[in-house]
Amino acid sequence: YSIEEYLQFEDNESIFRTSGIYIRQYISRDSRDHPEFPTFGSQFNWNFTLSGAFLGGDEDYFKNEFEFRLYSKVIENLVLFQNFKVGVLSPIDIVGERSVVPPYARFFMGGTGIPYGEMLRGYADNTVGPYSSYRPKGGNIILKYSIELRLSLAESPTVYALAFAEAGNVWSNYQTVDINYLKRSVGVGIRTYMPMLGMLGFDAGYGFDDTKIDSNSKPQGWNYHFLFGMPL
Repeated sequence: YSIEEYLQFEDNESIFRTSGIYIRQYISRDSRDHPEFPTFGSQFNWNFTLSGAFLGGDEDYFKNEFEFRLYSKVIENLVLFQNFKVGVLSPIDIVGERSVVPPYARFFMGGTGIPYGEMLRGYADNTVGPYSSYRPKGGNIILKYSIELRLSLAESPTVYALAFAEAGNVWSNYQTVDINYLKRSVGVGIRTYMPMLGMLGFDAGYGFDDTKIDSNSKPQGWNYHFLFGMPL
């Protein structure tokens, strides 16, 4: 009910310290024909994290993330890409002991998704999902679907243009989940792969929905995103 007894005041800042030990399992199946510009195949990722509980520390939760990517060739140099992601975080209650979920463990969405959030173009970084009084606080459930039409412009170096549509949201708990209320966007972009730097890109996305930051919220409109070193 109160964290005041756990706060420490250092350098004019209130510090809330936690410590955690976790085990993480990452399983992936990848049948793509090419890492930079796949034309067919699929990729499945499952990321499971158990933190605290019998491991010790005061960060107690378990977290599951599932992601499926599908690549289908339409015609020569034109590929349809689909991406579906769902994730759930469940706090573990430790009776009689201090137990928290650190903010970085929760789900965030919006913008480029770099470094720790989930991409949802057409919206500002981390603005999709639950809010505290003035800033995003993250959520425990995430759902996202995106579709892209990719056109290869060059093979060496890899350069391709894309048109996208996507929808997603983040919720605090199961009671607030509403799959009919997803934040939607469309747009266009371009990607290029540079050795030592990874994938670079630029996207222009139009967000159709508000993020309910305040009572005057309205559709996000156009947002522009620069991407540096994003994963393949």
